[in-house]
Amino acid sequence: MIERPAMCSDRGIEFLFGRIERAWRLVGRPRADRQVAAQMVARANRVRDDGRFEEAALLFEEALKLRPRHSGWRVQAGHMRKEAGDLEAAEQHYLLALQARPKNAELALQLGHFYKTAGDLALAETHYRRALSLRPGWDSPLNELLGLKRSGWRGRQTVAASEAPRGLEYIHPTLKEELAQFADDAETLSRAAALDRLVPKLIPARPNDLLHEHAETIDVRRLGRMESGFWGIRRTLRGVQAVRGFGIAKVPIVEIEILLNGTRIHRGPPEGAYDLQFERDRDRVKKYPFNFWIDFTPFSHGLHACEVRLIDAAADTRSFHDHVVIAAPLKEEDYPRSDGIVEIDPADPRSVDQQIRERPSMIRDARRVTFPAGVRNILAMRTDQLGDLVASIPALRRLRELCPDARVVGLLTTANADLARTLGLFDEVLIADFPDDPVQRRRVMTLGAQEALGRQLAAYQFDIAIDLAHSNVSRDLLPLSGAKFLYGHGGGNWPWLTGAFEFDTRDRHSAMDTTPHSTKVLALVESLGTILKAHAPIVRRDDLSVDLLRPFGLAPGDRFIVLHTGARLKFSHWPHFTELALMLLEASDLHIVMMSDNPGLRETLPDALSGSARFQLLDQRLSFDQFDAFMSFATVVVGNDSGPKHLAALRGTNVVTLFTARINWTEWGQEEIGKIISRRVPCQGCAIFHDPEECGKGFSCIRDIRPQEVFKTVMDYV
Repeated sequence: MIERPAMCSDRGIEFLFGRIERAWRLVGRPRADRQVAAQMVARANRVRDDGRFEEAALLFEEALKLRPRHSGWRVQAGHMRKEAGDLEAAEQHYLLALQARPKNAELALQLGHFYKTAGDLALAETHYRRALSLRPGWDSPLNELLGLKRSGWRGRQTVAASEAPRGLEYIHPTLKEELAQFADDAETLSRAAALDRLVPKLIPARPNDLLHEHAETIDVRRLGRMESGFWGIRRTLRGVQAVRGFGIAKVPIVEIEILLNGTRIHRGPPEGAYDLQFERDRDRVKKYPFNFWIDFTPFSHGLHACEVRLIDAAADTRSFHDHVVIAAPLKEEDYPRSDGIVEIDPADPRSVDQQIRERPSMIRDARRVTFPAGVRNILAMRTDQLGDLVASIPALRRLRELCPDARVVGLLTTANADLARTLGLFDEVLIADFPDDPVQRRRVMTLGAQEALGRQLAAYQFDIAIDLAHSNVSRDLLPLSGAKFLYGHGGGNWPWLTGAFEFDTRDRHSAMDTTPHSTKVLALVESLGTILKAHAPIVRRDDLSVDLLRPFGLAPGDRFIVLHTGARLKFSHWPHFTELALMLLEASDLHIVMMSDNPGLRETLPDALSGSARFQLLDQRLSFDQFDAFMSFATVVVGNDSGPKHLAALRGTNVVTLFTARINWTEWGQEEIGKIISRRVPCQGCAIFHDPEECGKGFSCIRDIRPQEVFKTVMDYV
């Protein structure tokens, strides 16, 4: 009996099987097999044309049971299974057909189509190549191969030219060359790997490519600083603050107002109208910078609505809105190294600007340490699990070595406190009520528990609080410590951190870290140790001779002062070097050497300088050794914030630096030797670099340093 297809219930097929059974009984089996199989195939073709591919596949498969060597039907069965989505069954049919007809080009082409449909491009390429070899010059497989290539496929293995498929000699030369590029995959991929190491974004752009149309906008660059508090992380205004930024507008901006809760508290004009460097049509829009110094001390503490309103020549307005927090002012005496904290006298009738600009400059020793009084109390936090503390043991040992006289208190959890008591690494262990909430998927602490912990930690007067966790699980506990210096891994939104350290290694395939956790925690502590100490060396040159200065009229034994007037950032130039030179020439017997990159300076020098034998202006380029000799053998070097002052300090020469407030003098002032002169201004830390017009105060932070202040400082070394 013929086995009927299990999934076929069509009445016509039932009738067909009945006729097949009767035919079997009437005629001999071989002849009946052929007739029955032919009827099945005819029926399969009709079912296929109706789009019923699974039924067609069943009929072709039944026919093949009667005539298993019929490769044409085998291929059709494969087609039907492929169309029905059964790729595994389809592949079996195709492979059986291939065994029967290994030299059939049409079958090779169909196998290529099948494997391309299945997403196996390597096998698709193999069979397309076979088809082209079996029928040289055939367009169909050639076009398929070229299509694979154009889609980005390059093959899993390179094909040597000698192994190129037969028949290429019958192909048009252009197509032949394109197909032959498959054989160059190794070289192509090697070249691509080399190109991958290059950085396209570093290629200089064409000037016109940088041009674009600027939108009208208000860009507020300074409005307090972000602090975390009762109102969340918000802009916080304490005492005298700068409200700085710029507007971009088509209609000229004539006035800017600052409003608090709808009440105007300040008004003033912007700083001119400046061209935008990359604006396509510079007459279309202009930039209008502003920088107002405002005392917020008289206003009540709390959350306020702040508006920066720009008014144009047509009396139209556009505004920037935000909520700000006004909080208690900070005292200069509590932050002696900060130039951004400025106090004024509320009883002084002068304006805020006058009080700030007329006050003395700050003159500080270049030698500096993070903790002048030393480190006495440290809070080390590991408020997570047992394994986390185990991984922190090398770091805690190193912390003990770095601060041997400090008291180290561990803030831990019940999961690791017992282990901590066996290690001898803590002078005291505190346990935080900081459970891991599985619902919120984070550790939590009630407000009451936070208040209690804060009171408990305040009694220790910590100098440093360090969170040893690499994840952000406990970073928000650090402010509860009340420590002066809050330290931990960075990468998150913690504006209150005093210092942060980021260290990750990366598996290029999984993007996961490859460094043991203990090493990462140790690196955090090592970085803290680096912060605690000064590392700038004095490096003198034994091969450098003072005789290099003879061509400039300086003999061995001559004492001289170098005034280096230049710097890469032109706006950071102190403008009073000529006045200083006159004062030094009159008050000392030293030679004065002024270095300048200003070709017009010589014509502006007063006769008292240009006519003096003890003064010379060097406005030509020196060799490095000559320049190094000036920096190395000078009695004092006075300069702007630039490379020469660093070189002079490296050679052990006394340096007086005139420092702008655009960045911190503590970061980029010379180290270990000399003095740094700067000014306290509310807009300190503007970081202006490419766009000096955005200052809004004419760089008073450098221009207001008085020649008398510099003169007095220099004379201390003379």
